[in-house]
Amino acid sequence: MQAGFTAGNIMNNKIPKSGSDASSIWGGRFSGGPGEIMEEINASIGFDQRFYNQDITASQAHAEMLAAQGVISDEDAKSIVDGLDTVRKEIEDGSFPFKRELEDIHMNVEARLRELIGDAAGRLHTARSRNDQVANDFKIWVRDAFDILDGAVRGMQAALIAVAEEHAGSVMPGFTHLQTAQPVTLGHHMLAYVEMLGRDRSRIAD
Repeated sequence: MQAGFTAGNIMNNKIPKSGSDASSIWGGRFSGGPGEIMEEINASIGFDQRFYNQDITASQAHAEMLAAQGVISDEDAKSIVDGLDTVRKEIEDGSFPFKRELEDIHMNVEARLRELIGDAAGRLHTARSRNDQVANDFKIWVRDAFDILDGAVRGMQAALIAVAEEHAGSVMPGFTHLQTAQPVTLGHHMLAYVEMLGRDRSRIAD
């Protein structure tokens, strides 16, 4: 699931301010929308758009679960899953219009889904809240980020091992308490860092 962390140059998307044609998430009892400063305070779409892949993947799983439990129809679940695939493609090809007044990635995705499939999109929120989505998406994003970080650290270990093999016999002074100590090889010195990074990878895995 690395695409959710690396795909697309989505942070360069222009986020329009008030006045676009997106439906406001605020209640219909209000005659006007929030002031621009409130939009600035509430909107997180400028950074949580990076969670798009995790949000879509979790929503697809949720829709399939609802259908499996008989809460929504199989037809609605299929419409939701297929519609979310379309939203993902639009985000990744740069054609998706992120809107500030929809505040976050969850509402941006859901609003576009409703445009694509109609009322079935509203059933996606059955048995979960936006807070559920935030917690779930962030956990998945962190897991994906750690997968990428672990791969990068493993690559660094491999580079150090290559240097260690090349210099298995290259003598250098060892150090203890910042003073020169017994002779070691550069290979041994490099492998000490390989072990340190291995400890770090075990913490990442935890």
